[in-house]
Amino acid sequence: MRLIVEDRQKNISSLSDSKNKLKSEISAIRHKINQHLDQIQDHFIVELNKAVESSTQQLQSSIASLKKTQNEIDECIDDVETIKKYATNMQTFLGIKLLETKLNKTENDMQCWTEGSSLGLTVVSYKMNSLLQNISNEITTFGKPIIDVQPWELSLQKRKEGQAQLTVSLEPKTSVEHITLKLKTNFKTFCTDVSGCCILPCGKLVVSNFDPSYLKLFAPDGKYEKPIKNIMPYIYDVACVDNKTVAVVSNNEENIKLVNLKSGKAFRSIHTDSLSYGLTYIKGSFIISSDKGHLLEVGLEDTKTNIIGSNKVSTYVASFENNLYSIGQDKNTVVCQNRNRDLLWTFTDETVIKGIRGITVDEHGNLFVAGRESQNVIIISSDGTKHKILLTETDLCGSPWAIDYNSELKSLLVANEKDGQAFLYSVHYS
Repeated sequence: MRLIVEDRQKNISSLSDSKNKLKSEISAIRHKINQHLDQIQDHFIVELNKAVESSTQQLQSSIASLKKTQNEIDECIDDVETIKKYATNMQTFLGIKLLETKLNKTENDMQCWTEGSSLGLTVVSYKMNSLLQNISNEITTFGKPIIDVQPWELSLQKRKEGQAQLTVSLEPKTSVEHITLKLKTNFKTFCTDVSGCCILPCGKLVVSNFDPSYLKLFAPDGKYEKPIKNIMPYIYDVACVDNKTVAVVSNNEENIKLVNLKSGKAFRSIHTDSLSYGLTYIKGSFIISSDKGHLLEVGLEDTKTNIIGSNKVSTYVASFENNLYSIGQDKNTVVCQNRNRDLLWTFTDETVIKGIRGITVDEHGNLFVAGRESQNVIIISSDGTKHKILLTETDLCGSPWAIDYNSELKSLLVANEKDGQAFLYSVHYS
């Protein structure tokens, strides 16, 4: 009975967490809607400017033609006055015939302008998209909250002393046993020394190369868009900040560089007091794996640096709520600790995964891990007690190095180290 009470209390806490998560998701959807409306508004203004500019050019051309005709009429009037004063009868006759021809042509031009649209009044207006006009009537809610009561699996066991004991067996669908991957696209990165990767909120993909050092940007379907070079030497990892910005670190420089993906330029540098390996970004802060063997938190705005984890860690890092995930110095161990530097669990099994490189965490605290030497990708449960092999050498056809998960898109990106292959998967919890 005590277990049931404790579980009910946890359930109350999880409801509050779920509420906050849903509020965040709604805010994210609102942000996407605002971005989309901004884009179609910008497009409309561009089209409006083009239409007005074209009409203005036509009016200016019409004015020029009218002025030219006015000058011709004025010349004809002057010619008539000259003929009256100085011409002989024969010259008058011939001159009038010539003037008559000119006037007939001018009259025809005027008639065409009058009957056509050249002399009409040009007015600019617009036709509103009916969906936008009715948006307040058609869309009246973000959705409807759904409360789903999931059944428990209960089993009764007898203690040796003969007392009854209630055992609660729960296996949520978010446990690693239920997680599967489905390949969305396989594409070429054109990289020969992959060091990191990330998925942007808009679905675009970024892959970093260590040496030579550069980034490559891809569309959500894996179509190559452009390279970004001359940022910093020996880029070791890349992390998404927003749709327009990524951050990179190097084991050759003591700073974090912020890069604008549109311009392809680094626009800000944040000092870190140490060389860096792994990098992740969450809620306004960067977490880096220092060359000194501990984890550092660096604020995006205030740039303050704090040591938040230490266990002789190396290379890549991931974060979920109060938990920090990193790789042990033997490259075969995953370490989980909290921000107070308390060790929560470790995972080592060289028969399952070896040569650990990229790590990334989902919204449930489950950890995706790429094994370079074992040529596979596994997932470890949030408490470190369970694991599942998700991808093997057969799936990847090479050695995976970089890996990133996007919780909004439920997508996992895996990039091989040397062969230029990358794989984008949808993650299913069922």
